[in-house]
Formats: sequence, structure tokens, C-alpha cells
Amino acid sequence: MIILGIETSGDFGSVALCDEEAVLAAYAFPEGARHARDIMPAIDGLVKEAGVGKGDISAVAVSQGPGSFTGLRVGVTCAKTLAYALGWRAVGIPSLEVMARNVTADAAGECRFTCPVLDARRAKVYGTVFEWDGDRWRDTTGVLIEGPDELAARIPDGALVFGSGVRAYPEVFSVGRVRVGDEGLAVGRAEAVARLGLGRIRAGEEADPMRLVPHYYRVTEPEEKLRARAGR
Repeated sequence: MIILGIETSGDFGSVALCDEEAVLAAYAFPEGARHARDIMPAIDGLVKEAGVGKGDISAVAVSQGPGSFTGLRVGVTCAKTLAYALGWRAVGIPSLEVMARNVTADAAGECRFTCPVLDARRAKVYGTVFEWDGDRWRDTTGVLIEGPDELAARIPDGALVFGSGVRAYPEVFSVGRVRVGDEGLAVGRAEAVARLGLGRIRAGEEADPMRLVPHYYRVTEPEEKLRARAGR
């Protein structure tokens, strides 16, 4: 099976074509790229580079959130449009699980737990605590959206933490109880999206393309203010 992976949840987007054994082609958008404008030309370039036709592709996996509201909307809309038009299978992947995939098995041998932490703004962070089971990172909490102190209290001692939330609240996450990882770990990769997508499809977890939606996990600031004024 050939699968297209789409990662547009953060500042650095990417797309990749993979099969069961290897990455056939991959492209990372340069900093400042406009995903809405650049994503389809990038996918066309991947298909050409890999020497396949779009009819040879069976599925698409997309990073589904949390992350940039605009980036998620662009990626998911592209994925569902391609799946619907070309008859591909489709699956959404949690963005924090994509980031956890950047932590290697060697690193897992030194830290049993890892937690990507993203700045959700307005004194909140997103995070998921993953535990290494000897083969992969297993989600133990689901996506959490909490204050930095509340999330930090959930993270086991010695865990590897990284991401924009760690940078935003260094006094919370850099206290010696946890290990702080390199900033590059927080850059999701489309290859990881594709690999995780293959696993979910094999497990029968694919989605109806028309029901595939971004998972924002919180409303925008203007929506939050409107709800507050309405007393909700």
C-alpha cells in the first residue's frame, strides 16, 4: 500500500509518500511557506519524484491536531478532498503522537516516558504523556489541555519533555524533575504521519473522508470572548 502523509499542524509543514517498507519521496516546506498555496504543487512533485500515479496511492493520513488552526484546516481539507475525489482511504493522526515519533528507541531506553508540550496560549498548554512499551510510544492520557502547572504534575519523573509549551514556561518544565529535549523534536514529519496512518488502517481505524475534521481542542480567542459575553 502507498500512503500520502500530510503534516501542516505547525510552522514547518511537510508531505511524504511511503509504502509498507520505505519512504518513496518527501518534501518539507521552507519556513514561511503558505501551506494553502503550496501543498498541492508539493504533492504533485512527490508523485512525479516517486514515479507513481495518483491512482497507485491507496490512502492519505493527515496530522489532525492540536496545532495551528489555519494549518490544520488546510491539511485536513486537502486530505479529505483527495480521498473523496480519488477513492483513497483516509485517517487522522494526533499531532502530539506524530511528535512523539521523533523520540528514538535509544532515547526511550533512557526515559520511559515522553511528553510533547505545545503552547495553547491564554495560560494553557496541550500535552500527551506517552510510555515506551518496548516497540512504540503508547498514549497514556489522550490529549490534555491544562494550565502548565497542572500538566507538569501529570508528567512522571525523568520524562523527556519538549515543544513550544516547554519554551513558553521554562520555570515549570525546566526544574530538574524532567529532561528537556531538543526543539527539533517538536517538528512533526509527514513520514511519521504516513507510518502511523498505515498502522491505523491495518487496525481498521480509517475514517469516512467526509467526516474527517481538524481537532482544535479549544475555541479561538474571539469565540471564547463571545461565549463569555453570552454567559456560556
